[in-house]
Amino acid sequence: MMLKKTWGLLLILALMATMMIGCGGTESNQQQSEQTPSQQVEDTIDPYAIKATVTYTGRIDNNSVEMDLQGSPLAFQLPEEMMETWDDLGFVEGDQLEIQYQERTDDRPLLLKADKKQVHREPTS
Repeated sequence: MMLKKTWGLLLILALMATMMIGCGGTESNQQQSEQTPSQQVEDTIDPYAIKATVTYTGRIDNNSVEMDLQGSPLAFQLPEEMMETWDDLGFVEGDQLEIQYQERTDDRPLLLKADKKQVHREPTS
């Protein structure tokens, strides 16, 4: 009878220890997975924005646009805040844009800002 109680207590202690270890690991895994994406983004984004004049060629999908930069087509990643409002900016194929973007080591360049290039015309007499 005493042997059954001892085994029962050992089993309960083992289960409790397993539950405590499992629960403790879950919290640290959640914290690690929450921190990882932001740390990856910080590691891959160049802190200095590059300015350029480009020709807009069109939207590729919800996440990216294509522009002609110095004679070569280049896909730019849209930041989350630009994805929904990009079409409202009214850019059409062939527009000259002044942009700011950041190069990234493991992904497409990230577009930070885009404005239509102002064309300065001389007044005619």
